[in-house]
Amino acid sequence: MARRDPVGPEFYIPLGTAEKVSTSAFYLAAVLSIGVLLIDRSSQPQLYSVVQATFAVSVVAFFISSIVIRTYFAVRAHSNRVADFVSNAFSVPLVASPSEGYYNTTATEPFLRMGASVLENTLFTKSILKRMLRFERGRMCLYVFAWLGAAFNRSTDLEILAVVAQVLFSEELVSRWIRMEWLRSRVERLYDDLYALLQSTTNFESKEFRARVIEGLIRYETSKAQAGLSLSTRLFKKLDADLSRQWSALANQLGIGSSETTEV
Repeated sequence: MARRDPVGPEFYIPLGTAEKVSTSAFYLAAVLSIGVLLIDRSSQPQLYSVVQATFAVSVVAFFISSIVIRTYFAVRAHSNRVADFVSNAFSVPLVASPSEGYYNTTATEPFLRMGASVLENTLFTKSILKRMLRFERGRMCLYVFAWLGAAFNRSTDLEILAVVAQVLFSEELVSRWIRMEWLRSRVERLYDDLYALLQSTTNFESKEFRARVIEGLIRYETSKAQAGLSLSTRLFKKLDADLSRQWSALANQLGIGSSETTEV
């Protein structure tokens, strides 16, 4: 079956674009916040005014873009993805253009299909997060060691050191890394729980199984919402073929089958 995912281009590409704009505004503000301290206001008043004004605009742009992302782009994208997910599980079109071949299972019982799809999501999510964290951990080590080196250097200007600390421990750097580690841990635990549930259950129509599947879906979606992170599209495309093979083997092992898909 050819893969068709209208939710991604319509909702997640605009979300990714908005996040790039917000990140650019953050780094511009970070650079200018240090630049303002390095410019002599008395000898270069015009340059100081330009940098100060640009800094103020970039801060406002970052603030507005962050709010818009959280209250509009991210909510819209996640809501439509969940609606598409439920549409697939119950074969009910809750969205105008449901995806095809995006969730890879041949299970027909709705709650079993839902449990299998959540398990597949956790497999992809935890694998992509592990790869994202390679870069994130390296970057954080570099930044923290550089900041500590500057902090222990007596010649470092304290104002510059304070500004760099604000940037380093902002939501875009240290906080983002911590949230990424937290989400990886949550998804890995959920993956293990769902695997054990599907492996040990024989009556997929029991109330207990259905309740645990719904609880797993809620844990997955609330964890993503609380972390407030978007997975790397580049890594998804890079790992998709290998992870699809892993999922196919896992689904066959659990006896829930896997539909044949083509690589994006």
